[in-house]
Amino acid sequence: MAKLRKKDPWKAKEWYGIYAPSMFGKQHVGETPADDPKKLIGRTVDVSGKELSGDFKKSHLKLYFKISEVQGNEAHTEFLRHEVSRSYMRAQIRRRNTKVEAITDIATKDGKKVRVTAAGLCYRTTTNQQEAALRRAISRAISESASALTLEQFVQELFLSKVASDAFKAAKSVYPLRRVEIVKAKVVG
Repeated sequence: MAKLRKKDPWKAKEWYGIYAPSMFGKQHVGETPADDPKKLIGRTVDVSGKELSGDFKKSHLKLYFKISEVQGNEAHTEFLRHEVSRSYMRAQIRRRNTKVEAITDIATKDGKKVRVTAAGLCYRTTTNQQEAALRRAISRAISESASALTLEQFVQELFLSKVASDAFKAAKSVYPLRRVEIVKAKVVG
């Protein structure tokens, strides 16, 4: 009796180039195989900040993109979320200092909703009232800067740390801060 040979599923697959959104210059960020282009839609891709900018100082950032459309052998993406590595945040925290986290839901000018988690790092320990005041100041600064920008502009300023520096300037008058870092930003609607 003759054996039936199975067709190798890898031979049916094609390679598709993955491209970053227009806010990052639509640069090539990777490749992925698929046997059907429709199966690519919805896949997430993570890219380090160093790969996007070429700047080693941005290597602690990780950006996640979701494939939204496929044209030929090109898979185009949209921004999904942004994170700072845990090891980087752990290195920033010192003994006898306080880390104040502020979680803010914002709406950009083009109607997109983003949940932003910011961390304010203080020089000393703080009281509960000081922490609450810092949270309010950081949240207000992030909301104000986001309401005047589209999602694309907001993500660019997030990547360039302009949002974090604006929050730092607003919150340092409330209590002495060492820095403000945007830990996470995720598109929720």
